[in-house]
Amino acid sequence: MIPLILNKLEILSAADENFGENSYLLREYGNIYIIDPGFNSAELKRMISGFDGRVKAIFLTHGHYDHIASIADFPDIIIYAHSEEKKLLADPDLNLSSFTGEKIRATNVTFYSGDRNELEGFGIYHTPGHTQGSVVITRENCIFSGDTLFEDSVGRSDLPTGDGVKLKETLKIFKSFHPDSMVYPGHGMPFSLKEAFQYNFFLRNIK
Repeated sequence: MIPLILNKLEILSAADENFGENSYLLREYGNIYIIDPGFNSAELKRMISGFDGRVKAIFLTHGHYDHIASIADFPDIIIYAHSEEKKLLADPDLNLSSFTGEKIRATNVTFYSGDRNELEGFGIYHTPGHTQGSVVITRENCIFSGDTLFEDSVGRSDLPTGDGVKLKETLKIFKSFHPDSMVYPGHGMPFSLKEAFQYNFFLRNIK
């Protein structure tokens, strides 16, 4: 089990009013990080202007359009994503942006591979299922779950590169995190992992 560490992060979120996607802004010791910049770049920039620090990196939990819509608004900032997400990020049909009338392509991305990585002090775990290159991102006692895990459900697996069998298997990773961790999902409100194991049907039924 990953030990619980006292949270030293400042965490702000910006939820897009149309798609309900959560973008997260994190600051620690003057360094600022963005997780999943969606259709809310104006709000993210407003929050950044209130911080004394600089944006060091952008992390993507996966490549669906509502999680990558504003990456072009943050030029010259390194963007991290799993290598299994490369095709989806570059193809508007796969990342579903073409269905909104936009053609979003993310090509200036630094890719990593493997099941477990540490970048900029963040733990990154490959969690295929919602998409092939989905990840959850951890820092201290915080878990940024993207669309892999919600408060009372999980992300759908019937979209491009999704796989329900892999998603069921990938949920086992949450048993390795400290139960008092706070989960910050890609949609919805934050919740404690301990409570999710009590009332989330999919977590309760992990074998």
